[in-house]
Amino acid sequence: MEYVRGDRFGPDFTSRRAHALNRFLNRLTLHPVLRRAALLAQFLESDSWNSTMRSRAARGMSAGEAAAPSVLETWTDSFLNAFAKAHKTDRRFVDVRERADKLDDDLSTVSKSVSRLARRESDLEGDYADLAAQFQKLAQLEPGVQNELTSFGSSIQTNSQAWKDLREYTDQDYLGSLRDMEAYIASVKALLKTREQKQLDFEGLSEYLTKAASERDNLASGPSMGASGFIRAKIEDVRGVDHETARKERIRKLELQIERLQNEVEAAKKTSEAFDIEVVKEVDDFERIKATEFRETLGGLADANCQYFRSTIDTWQKFIDQMEREQREAATS
Repeated sequence: MEYVRGDRFGPDFTSRRAHALNRFLNRLTLHPVLRRAALLAQFLESDSWNSTMRSRAARGMSAGEAAAPSVLETWTDSFLNAFAKAHKTDRRFVDVRERADKLDDDLSTVSKSVSRLARRESDLEGDYADLAAQFQKLAQLEPGVQNELTSFGSSIQTNSQAWKDLREYTDQDYLGSLRDMEAYIASVKALLKTREQKQLDFEGLSEYLTKAASERDNLASGPSMGASGFIRAKIEDVRGVDHETARKERIRKLELQIERLQNEVEAAKKTSEAFDIEVVKEVDDFERIKATEFRETLGGLADANCQYFRSTIDTWQKFIDQMEREQREAATS
């Protein structure tokens, strides 16, 4: 049954998801805009969250059907922009992208190391538990030192539990925080990619405007004598169209196109500049939230290790005190 359901209701999985949800909510509360979002308040206060989201999704689909672009248009724009590069690069965002790539690589390396550490802690937990069980069996075979063996086995079992607590924090909390940070970095990279697409839209429209203005100026200065102009003139002769009238009509259409492109270029420029400002803010928020989260998770990992060593010292100090007390009692009796 565990294989079929993927252990989605096991304690390890639910604990990981609980820690991930807690980190996500902490990020939202640290964000200056998202912490005031109405949806966050609904999530914290709603008694029927699933019903709320289903109704919200239905309203969103009905409202966005008319305005949403077609799948083909979206795919075409993404495909073309994937092979295009911005002519004017902003060093601020280039540096952010390089730092994000470097941090992503470092986190991937650390995640692999922490994953191996968690597996070793799990192995030690199992080894200590097996050793404790063997000492309990040995105590049954040696009545003369049964109390000592039982106490020693209990101490080992307590140490095994300490390894379990440390492994759970390492695996469920700290390792999960590293993977969540990788997802956060991926969202920052996606934001940078969207910003670049906004810039590409502005540059592409500017190029169209320049070409349209150049073509209009060429037509205004006189009929084109190139190969395309010669072919167009022959087609117009066949169709019986006056060359001067056709040239003026093309100029008129180009004027309308230039006017439309000028408006679109201006709008695209404002959108790109406004998006740059918002990206700078988001990057600053990311750096601040990242520093806070790293400080908390690393501090928690240090506390978990300190707690393990304190527990180990207390366990074996109690065992030593018990053995010394029993020796004194045996000597006085």
